[in-house]
Amino acid sequence: MSSLFLALILYPDVQKRAQAELDSVISRDRLPTYDDKPRLPYIEAISKELMRWHVVTALGVPHSPTDDDFYKGYFIPKGLRIDRAILHDPELYPDPEAFNPDRFLNEDGTFRDDPMIPLAFGAGRRICAARL
Repeated sequence: MSSLFLALILYPDVQKRAQAELDSVISRDRLPTYDDKPRLPYIEAISKELMRWHVVTALGVPHSPTDDDFYKGYFIPKGLRIDRAILHDPELYPDPEAFNPDRFLNEDGTFRDDPMIPLAFGAGRRICAARL
């Protein structure tokens, strides 16, 4: 929740757009339900961008190599936080430090899922136990 509040303070345009989407879909008479999810693509994009932008679970425990290393041809420098490297790759996420929910929307405004986002919960034997 603190990452959400930080994003909405730092990016007020995101907050305004999210509020406009909520008002247009459900107005102010009730709270959203799971039935509303398909009609709230920007809200869904915000949730995915939150997972990418500030990894909450930090892949269990932040991992950093103690020495420079190579893995399957990839150079991994000493001290690199692995969780940040995965979801902050500028080739996959241009301007990775910016909070930009639009990266999860198609040109027509529909939600576009990203297969990398589940990595925020870890992988392999260190995957989040609550996710199983």
